[in-house]
Amino acid sequence: MSSFRCFELEGAKIIAEDGTFLGTLDNSYSSDSIFNQFSDFGKEYHSDSIWNEYSDWGNNYSSMSPFNEYASTPPILLKDGEVVGKLTVKAFEYDAVNPYTVGKDCGWASD
Repeated sequence: MSSFRCFELEGAKIIAEDGTFLGTLDNSYSSDSIFNQFSDFGKEYHSDSIWNEYSDWGNNYSSMSPFNEYASTPPILLKDGEVVGKLTVKAFEYDAVNPYTVGKDCGWASD
């Protein structure tokens, strides 16, 4: 991922299809970042965390999950009121941002 794309995505809000706020794409020190393991959105078992495999947003089968490669409505990424991508593992989705790799690619994940 290019540094320009990382800049474009930094701070983007992750919004589920039903309007639920799921955190932000940001460094591991940001309070709402999905890469901050101490924030609700970075915790593995919080109900609104994409890392919670038992939630609608973290399992591999939900139509709203970024981890379901067949999801019809993965979360969108909003920055400054505009959609800048979709958080999804779908390889051929237009403007796809893979939740597994974006943290490392952009230097936001702590490990």
